[in-house]
Amino acid sequence: MLKRLIGWFGKKPEPRTRAPEPLPLCRLRHATLHPGATLWTPGVGGGNLGGGAATALDEVGIGGEVVVGFQSGAREPVHRTGVIARIDERIPFPESWNPEGLGATHRYRLTGLRRIQIDSGSTSNKRVPTVIVRPDTERPEDLALAPPELKDLLDALSRLENPWPDHWLEAFLSLPRAPLGQWATTLGWRLSREERLMLFDEPHRITEVLLSTLDGLHLGLAPERRREAVRAQTLTRRTSIMPEVILEVLADEDGWAIFHPADVHASANATQPIVLPIIPRTGPSDRPSTPHNVVPPPVTTTTDRPRPVHVALENHFARGNIVAVQATPGRCCRVRLTGKSLEPEEDARKQGDTSFRLLIRHGRLFLGGGTLLRAGSYQERLEFADPRRWFDVPNGVYQAVVSSLNPASGEPSEPQACVDYVVQLRASETLEEIVAPKTTPSL
Repeated sequence: MLKRLIGWFGKKPEPRTRAPEPLPLCRLRHATLHPGATLWTPGVGGGNLGGGAATALDEVGIGGEVVVGFQSGAREPVHRTGVIARIDERIPFPESWNPEGLGATHRYRLTGLRRIQIDSGSTSNKRVPTVIVRPDTERPEDLALAPPELKDLLDALSRLENPWPDHWLEAFLSLPRAPLGQWATTLGWRLSREERLMLFDEPHRITEVLLSTLDGLHLGLAPERRREAVRAQTLTRRTSIMPEVILEVLADEDGWAIFHPADVHASANATQPIVLPIIPRTGPSDRPSTPHNVVPPPVTTTTDRPRPVHVALENHFARGNIVAVQATPGRCCRVRLTGKSLEPEEDARKQGDTSFRLLIRHGRLFLGGGTLLRAGSYQERLEFADPRRWFDVPNGVYQAVVSSLNPASGEPSEPQACVDYVVQLRASETLEEIVAPKTTPSL
């Protein structure tokens, strides 16, 4: 018993775990900073600073460390992961700059040191914002060197005849020797908010995403390559399989549309009926005897003025050139293209529909923003080079029934539950048996 008492009284108390101390927080918008990378912020390519960020940076001073948290908007919480960064330099803005909206009066050069996880619930909004963090797993991809194909693509961009601004010239010189984290930091302004944060959380995808981004930029700036890429997508295809695919489209001020650019932009110069190869049909038909492969020319006028580059939408609807629907500008719409009926779940959410004439001449169609209907010389438009916007359809005459769907309730269990519109393609004998809209409908 005595030994127990001596052991009990002589036992040292367990050390208490100290609560983590809050650290100064620098909110960074429209940019990210990877470990091992440097960033000049705010300004061109460096994002903007959020509330209290400049105060935190000035309070800590050159050589000090802050938490850099990535923020999407003024009222949004910081992202769940961030970086501890060192402040290496502080300089005034160039005299030609307008500092309004940048969140500071100086620029700061920050260097990312290590990854951390941020407790967003611990954020304080004092004069110097603070937050509590804990260490996060380091990712070796941040410090890996860029692969040769990424360097080659950057070099190809640098050789294009283009008035590159200073931050691009600096990127051409510095990035070939920089780690991938620096590539993602420097070129982050070319990415969407979602892509920037995704690359910070999943740095193994940096090469994949930046290859796609730089390739698209090169495609847009190299005219010959762009025209060839558009030509590759607009070439006539042969297929006997009806589409069954879900595509996304970003509606613009004219909504969204389905068409082949060669039909829309070539029809402005059409003066004769367009004659297609006869498409064999099986079984008797009691439909009108008007040949379904003859399309009447657009409405002509008696004026001597030259025809406009783009014929009226009413003519396009009458000729079966386009399917077009008004939608809220900026809305990302998921559209299902099918030769089948609506699914039961889709039928239950249906709120309206309308029919269009559709004459397939090239074996494929494009889905894009409605303003592309007045794109002019479509061979110069980069949008038409994107294979993800095209789908193949057998040539022929169709009734295209567009159904608008109400939002799904609850968690979607099937891909169709996320669809906003369904376009059903039904084979038809003639265009004339389908009532064409006069103007772009809003469903």
